[in-house]
Amino acid sequence: MDFTPTEAATDLQKLTADIVDRISPAERVAELESDRAPIDQRLWSELAGAGLLGLAAPESADGADLTTLETVAVATELGRGLARVPFGPHALAGVPLLAAHASDDLRSALLAAAVAGEKVLTAAVEEDGNFDAAAPRTVLDDAGLTGVKVNVPFAAAADVLLVVAAGSAGPVLAAVPADRPGVTITESVATGLTPVYLVEFDGVDVAPTEILDGGAATVAQALDLLRLAVSADQAGTVAAALDATAEYAREREQFNRPIGSFQAVAQRLADGYIDVQALSLTVTQAAWLLSGLAETEDGETTAAVETAKFWAAEAGHRVAHTTVHVHGGVGLDTSHPVHRYFLRAKQNEFTLGSAPVVLDELGDLLTVKA
Repeated sequence: MDFTPTEAATDLQKLTADIVDRISPAERVAELESDRAPIDQRLWSELAGAGLLGLAAPESADGADLTTLETVAVATELGRGLARVPFGPHALAGVPLLAAHASDDLRSALLAAAVAGEKVLTAAVEEDGNFDAAAPRTVLDDAGLTGVKVNVPFAAAADVLLVVAAGSAGPVLAAVPADRPGVTITESVATGLTPVYLVEFDGVDVAPTEILDGGAATVAQALDLLRLAVSADQAGTVAAALDATAEYAREREQFNRPIGSFQAVAQRLADGYIDVQALSLTVTQAAWLLSGLAETEDGETTAAVETAKFWAAEAGHRVAHTTVHVHGGVGLDTSHPVHRYFLRAKQNEFTLGSAPVVLDELGDLLTVKA
């Protein structure tokens, strides 16, 4: 497995950094958070104009597609900037799922508009007290779609919700317009200040053409992509937090010495560096396998994604706390950028499964393989 970034991924990461620095610097993000904006529309339009929302739309003829690696590179850079856009559920998960599994009618209606940023996609997966995507409590039957989803990102800005539900033959993934009768969207308070919502479905009509093909396999692929998206965002978040903390430790002096020269601080920063590298490498590994660039055994790709999500939780927890502790009183200032990195890292830690949840799933997967 080659962990060297592709030339395209490196170029796209630089392009994304330039766009974020120009369109959505820290002051802009703070303003959007204060206003509880459902999305950073200016940044979203710029990403669409640069072609970054459709990186995963093409289908490779030989089954090996580098676009997952490239899309992950963009998602990581957006995490660095705490971008207030649904890039992960839209571009890393939604677009490739539509390209591969949507009916001709659905693909014609949505895919081009999603690539252009004219239609916003998000995913409604999690349920309160029940995270088993293979056995959702939300039901799709003759009476329509009924159930409740929690922690749905950017739902108020979304045009289409990709909903995991229990169908007659097992779990399915359906593309449901957010404004369809029977859909109720209520804002929730989230740790990381990223807009998330509770979404209720009450007998919502879903056409057969709005159900993606593949059943349980498509649901599993969706969960892998969504977890990879969260992990990529976390990789950028903790990397930026550690960079800011290292810079502060070099500049802040006590007893006429930079605090970074004290052993206890240096050890915390060194541990943080290991965490950031571990998360980055496991995200790259998962993206590589999802790209189809290596032959895999049953469950190997999902195991790689769950490993990345575990590190997203562990690294997020440790680096976030190191950031606050080393910054001292500054780190406790809720208006300071480093505290917002702390909040985003904590939200990513628990989104789509905390460390114990994914370790339990990973253990079951490895047990079955053994």
